[in-house]
Amino acid sequence: MSRQHALELVLSPEDDARVRGRWQALEDGGIPSLARHQGRTHRPHLTVATSQIAPDADVLRAAQDLWAPLLPLPLRVDGLVLLGGRRVSVADLVAAPLEARVAQARVTHAWSGADERPWIPHVTLATRLSLARAGEALELLATAAGPESRTETHDGAGARTTLTVQGLRWWDPDHEVVAPVAGVAA
Repeated sequence: MSRQHALELVLSPEDDARVRGRWQALEDGGIPSLARHQGRTHRPHLTVATSQIAPDADVLRAAQDLWAPLLPLPLRVDGLVLLGGRRVSVADLVAAPLEARVAQARVTHAWSGADERPWIPHVTLATRLSLARAGEALELLATAAGPESRTETHDGAGARTTLTVQGLRWWDPDHEVVAPVAGVAA
């Protein structure tokens, strides 16, 4: 299976550090996490779209036009989610506002060969876990301090955790580099 080109939303430095802290908490608890990924361009992110085909200039321009007005964008974290089948990923599930969902859908539609499955915005914490190990990860994360991010009060409903995405970048697996597309995406 070849690696996929990806458009990724990257977090603010503060939230990037917080997610890396969650990766380390899993490692400290004996659960393999994305802290083990040592690629020079690897960082916490939300994948917007993927394809085996590199995005052309029109796709990158459309992505910039759609995402730049939205960034920086605070996103509510709604809890933990398991993704996958026999081997699963543990992730923070993120609630994307309508404008972000529309931008994602338009970029996917414009990009030849893009994965058209429904978008589930999330920040991955651990991958390829057995169900038993995923249960241990969920327990560990539930007893930890949570995503440890800023909180906002929404209409008196209490505090909700947010992560702020500040940029969109293109991951090019053929050359193992990233290129900024919109916002601050270093």
